Amino acid sequence: MNKQFLKRLTQAHSWLGLIISGLLFIVFFMGSISLFRSEIYLWSVLPHHTPAQGEVLSPSEIMALAIKDRPFNAKEHLTLVSPTAEMPFYKVYVDIVLPQDATMDIDYVSLLMDPVSGEVVANIDDFYLADFIYQLHYNLNIPNGGYIIGFVALFFFFALVAGIFIHARKLFRQFFLYRTQEGRRDQLLTMHNVIGVMTLPFTLMYAITGLIFNLVIIYQIAFALVLYKGDQQALLKDAGYTQQMPEWLDKPLDTRAEVDSLVAQHIADFGQSPRVIRAYNYGDSSALLHIFGSEAGKFVSPVEQVFALDGGETLFSRAPETPNTMTTGRIVLTTLHFGDYAGTDLKLIYLLLGMGVCVLIVSGNLLWVEKRLQQRLSSPKSIALVNSMTLGSTMGVIFATAMAFLFERILPLGVAGRDDLMMSSFMASLALYLVLAWCVSDKRKMLFISLIATAGVLLSTIFADWVLFHEQIVTALNAGFLAVAGVQIGLTITVILFVTVACSLFSQPQAAVNDLDSNSRTDSDESLALASNRSLSDEGLTQG
Repeated sequence: MNKQFLKRLTQAHSWLGLIISGLLFIVFFMGSISLFRSEIYLWSVLPHHTPAQGEVLSPSEIMALAIKDRPFNAKEHLTLVSPTAEMPFYKVYVDIVLPQDATMDIDYVSLLMDPVSGEVVANIDDFYLADFIYQLHYNLNIPNGGYIIGFVALFFFFALVAGIFIHARKLFRQFFLYRTQEGRRDQLLTMHNVIGVMTLPFTLMYAITGLIFNLVIIYQIAFALVLYKGDQQALLKDAGYTQQMPEWLDKPLDTRAEVDSLVAQHIADFGQSPRVIRAYNYGDSSALLHIFGSEAGKFVSPVEQVFALDGGETLFSRAPETPNTMTTGRIVLTTLHFGDYAGTDLKLIYLLLGMGVCVLIVSGNLLWVEKRLQQRLSSPKSIALVNSMTLGSTMGVIFATAMAFLFERILPLGVAGRDDLMMSSFMASLALYLVLAWCVSDKRKMLFISLIATAGVLLSTIFADWVLFHEQIVTALNAGFLAVAGVQIGLTITVILFVTVACSLFSQPQAAVNDLDSNSRTDSDESLALASNRSLSDEGLTQG
């Protein structure tokens, strides 16, 4: 391969990686945590309410309790997300009629309901930490952030392909080579390469699926214009998207028995409860029931059915035996992306791989800095900027996430704007850390303090768990709900890891100084040798 091409490819790989490193770290760090968003959500909820034990209420009974004493807009939707082993509560979304003088534009309420007692535990958004972390992963919690992440995924995919070409010759020959006796740059390069190779299938899968998910609107527009000649509805139909718009007949009809009968039939046919139940025009003779689910025991087996509640006629049905290729492909990609096709062990593997990519990102930035330090014409300001950006966009994000966990636990449930306060704690912590990362010149000391401070925040979170909710946690554990204990174990392991890394930083400052002096002497020796060679060369030319 042409050396000049490889050189340009290496520069593109280096610069692209540096430019997207901050956002890419957020994507992989938050995405790795989001693998356990159900557990994090339950960790938030269970100390406030442990699900009752007993016979589960039927879907129609949950619907009746959800719309009771609420200005339900029957011409819109009533949606139930069924409870699962990971989420033992109903999530219910009720469309409401807003009063004429309403100042808010949210026309629905989101309820977390106990499936046994039917009690409304809280609004879903009262426990926003898990969703906040997940949204940071795919859209940064900002308008049109999904497109930004989509382009980050595009550049990341290019950087991965460039890395494969750059290291193609020695990809396997030096795979197990780790040069511990060499300089810091060689060690960083080895670590970067080894992690890059080990995580390559994982990172390629995430780059491709993230690119598809976040920039799908661009493909949709292109297909609609070129292949479907502007007929977007035909495109959506072929892609498996169904839209129900029943006409309101204004004829009241009690369809509770039909709802329960259709759900029971779905369970009998496919071996498990539907994932989502959505009613249109509920309470009217034009009412429809839209059911989404899957067949038990299969990797990908989407089920989607639409029934008329007045008579039970099947208006639309897509079952595993009559699949839609586009829908099946989309669900395959989604299943691979979220790693939810196996148990906790697979999610832990995904978590380790995701954190490995985070290390890959940091090591890439440090390599850029090390390379610039070896160049005589490098700008100290640019090096300082990259160091500050790397520390702020990595350790700063970790510290801010720890603060969000602490605020999620200590904020009382009845506080107005509880979700906003939690988000504010994250943003304020991150902003403060970015300022400190820029102002503090001793990055090693800053990193040491950050690790200890983050470990302290996480310890405070665990301590607050047991001080505020020890009885409720014990009750949840006795009832078989292990999410709180699982999150606490994860936080404890993180504390141990951070303290260990901090101690290693504290115990090796002198060694680092010695290495720096040694590198300086080596650079000086090389400079003297070059100067001597130039003198001998000039002398030879003069004599000639």
